[in-house]
Amino acid sequence: MNYDEFNTEYTKVLDKIRGGKCSWSELSGHVTRLRQGTANITMPVERAQIDSDLAALGQMVDLSRRTNDREDVWTITSDAVRRASSGEGTVADRIARIAASIDEITSLANRNPDEREALMQSTSTLRLLHSSLQSSLQAEQAEAAAAH
Repeated sequence: MNYDEFNTEYTKVLDKIRGGKCSWSELSGHVTRLRQGTANITMPVERAQIDSDLAALGQMVDLSRRTNDREDVWTITSDAVRRASSGEGTVADRIARIAASIDEITSLANRNPDEREALMQSTSTLRLLHSSLQSSLQAEQAEAAAAH
């Protein structure tokens, strides 16, 4: 499995999570399969992203095993991650969407102290993406300014 294949499979697992179509044991199996399938990916940037994504996914699987009478933290978190991961729109649009999702998950974590650590872990990938897009936007703006 290469990095792009991982991203495709990761997205499918997120879809299953959001749709509530798998039990936690099936989702756990998907995480194990993804971890095994990506063992040969060694490029540091890709490896770090995969490890972060799998850790967040593992945390979501753990959350799915627990019930929360106040809120469905599982659905809210997976929906926020899905929205933030969308490649649609301008870089600025994507940055705003990611920031909103991080805020939503942070707020959810603050309301659910028992799951706080796991929920905040799910924002780590979003924070990396946010930082990367911020750098891209700044580079684009610098190039545009230099061209004028």
